[in-house]
Amino acid sequence: MPQSVSSGSRQVSAGAGGCVLRHFLSVLPNLRLKENMVKKGRLSVRQKQCLFLVFHILVVAYAVLFLHPFYGSNDEFSLAAIASGAYGAPTQYFIYIHSGFGWLLKAFYLLIPGVNWYTLVMYGMIFLSLSAVGCVWIRRTERTGAVLAVMLVLACAWPLYVEFQYTKTAAVVTAAGYVLLFCTPDGSRKASDKEGQQGYTAWQRTGILSIGILFLLLGSWIRFHAFGMITIMAFGLWLGRVPAVRRDRDLKRFLLRDCMPCMLAFGMVLGSILLENVLVYTPGSPEAHYREYDRARQQLLDYGVPEWDEYQAEYEALGLTRTDCINLKNWLIADYDRYTADTFRAIVEFRQDRPFQWEYLIDYLVILAEKPLFILGALITFLWLFPLSSWRKRREWAPVLYPYLALTGIYLYFISIYRVLPIVVTACLMGFLIFVWSAAGEEIGEIWNDRLEGKRGLAAGLAGVMLTVGICCRMLVAPVFQAPVQESEPSMAFRSLYDTISRDQKVYYVFDPFTNNGVELGYSIFEKLPKDYLTNIFTLGGWETESPQVVSNLEAYEQRSLLTSLYQSDRAVLISNTLMEHIMLHLQDIYDGIFITYSKVNQIGDFDLFALNYKMSGLKDSEEFTASLDRTYTAENERYDVFEATVNMTPEELEGKSVFLWMESVESGKRRMYQGTWQQQDEDGLYSMLYDSDLSDTDQVRFMVPKLSYPLDDRYEVRIVIREGDKGRKMITENNLY
Repeated sequence: MPQSVSSGSRQVSAGAGGCVLRHFLSVLPNLRLKENMVKKGRLSVRQKQCLFLVFHILVVAYAVLFLHPFYGSNDEFSLAAIASGAYGAPTQYFIYIHSGFGWLLKAFYLLIPGVNWYTLVMYGMIFLSLSAVGCVWIRRTERTGAVLAVMLVLACAWPLYVEFQYTKTAAVVTAAGYVLLFCTPDGSRKASDKEGQQGYTAWQRTGILSIGILFLLLGSWIRFHAFGMITIMAFGLWLGRVPAVRRDRDLKRFLLRDCMPCMLAFGMVLGSILLENVLVYTPGSPEAHYREYDRARQQLLDYGVPEWDEYQAEYEALGLTRTDCINLKNWLIADYDRYTADTFRAIVEFRQDRPFQWEYLIDYLVILAEKPLFILGALITFLWLFPLSSWRKRREWAPVLYPYLALTGIYLYFISIYRVLPIVVTACLMGFLIFVWSAAGEEIGEIWNDRLEGKRGLAAGLAGVMLTVGICCRMLVAPVFQAPVQESEPSMAFRSLYDTISRDQKVYYVFDPFTNNGVELGYSIFEKLPKDYLTNIFTLGGWETESPQVVSNLEAYEQRSLLTSLYQSDRAVLISNTLMEHIMLHLQDIYDGIFITYSKVNQIGDFDLFALNYKMSGLKDSEEFTASLDRTYTAENERYDVFEATVNMTPEELEGKSVFLWMESVESGKRRMYQGTWQQQDEDGLYSMLYDSDLSDTDQVRFMVPKLSYPLDDRYEVRIVIREGDKGRKMITENNLY
């Protein structure tokens, strides 16, 4: 009986269990459907990261197509030119960048020489850096992190992708490295998403830390000074870990997780510098010479040239004149004989340190408050403090507020030297923005993540986009309605001038008075400069003229100092009235008798081409050939006197020769010379400075000189001079002008 009862009871239980099981199975499809619907309505962390990358790509495309990117400094154009081989063969040695990064660029140029890899590699580093920061933020707090990641890309679009400059690139690459080191969750810490995702595994975290260390190394290679500034600002993230260590008393884990990766990164950075010193800056090498020169130049020019009136005796003791002081102030130092590293150091020794410029700090604090990057950082800080009722519970005080202190300290350091450069300000502000948002983002996520479900999250994202675009309106919107500077009429004329001059590299040396950042040249930053494009185009003032690349090009022309060798060549041409006036006012006193006058020889578009004129020693009278002055008139609103003449010589006798107008006052004996051009034009419409038998034959010459205050009548002896090499002959000249 009991047995039957027991059996019945089991049957009843089985029947009840079967009913529950059948009911569960019948309901399961509906549960799965609902679960799929929930999953479809809510994106995973990885999906949000992928969408963020797509958004980032679209922003880059927008910046490239509509915001007209350009090089942010003349240094940038020089680096791109060196990388592309425009100063000769591609090299791993750069003026400012570590040779390790130079080898990386050189490898790309060797694989595909026709691409401007300098810009593309830098763009790639920027993209990877911002993407890494954004993905880390989304991983930590998927909703607020996604909003901050989108705002970061928008805020950095102009300073990184449009005003393209390697110091800012180094800053963002370094900042991304520190974010990967300090903000990546480990396996013991749950990410703050609804699905309860675990942090990265040990192997995953090791891989991410390795990438962070690589970013730090690359950032130091691109610009070590930027690496140093961002490292100072990143110290707050490390400080934020200290309270947890004291609370948990887990010193070993702190040393392994937070200290060891930084020590490894610093070791690699310092090791690469030492290795470069051994392999590149070997004693006696051109690179070592240039580094010594550049360091001395920085000590003087970056910190300020002392006034002549205050230190006249000290200047004169070094054999320097007031003109030298003016040239140093204007960075016109491309005379290696006169402005050497020893000269710079000697001036630094007698220069007194100037008092701290407190007014500079006030100026830059005002400027700082108006910068979009600072405003966005301050807004997130305010959001971090809100609601104010719980501000005492905030854990991340040190990492959130420390970047403000670091920013002020960096500015104080630079202000003690000189006014802070805009590029330095922007580079620091990008690090400031990334570190403040990284420190505040997690606590903001804890407060706001639950409130950003569904449409609220989308609305918050759109609000963040609108806020960032509104604050950065002048940078992100205004350029769309403006024509690119590279396509302006002056830029295109200047590019035509460069293309024309550099086509025949045996004819012209050109001093470039412009900033040379690619905009005035009409060049896109994605366009590769052709090989040897700048071989015969040099700048008058920059310290780059001492770099091994430029020196090797000068030596290829058997020229070492442009200023001292101009009088030996008929190929010297200078651009712009402003530069010509400066040379005539300030440089003629340095080289006695070389720079006396100038004449206009050609014009391309809006640009005038001039030739310097000088004393010519060893002139001999020649009775074998004759010449005549035939006609004179004024030109360009009576700014110039034009003289036309005829030379009684055959084309074979004139081949390769240049012509000058020589005059001597009968009363005072004062002499002047002006260079002329042959009345034969090439395919570009330029008059020939050297007689060219490949062009149409002529015996006509033309002189265009600044307006004379006197007529060339019988008070002057006037001769036509034919010069070949360093020898000149004064021809018997009939003056038919008066």
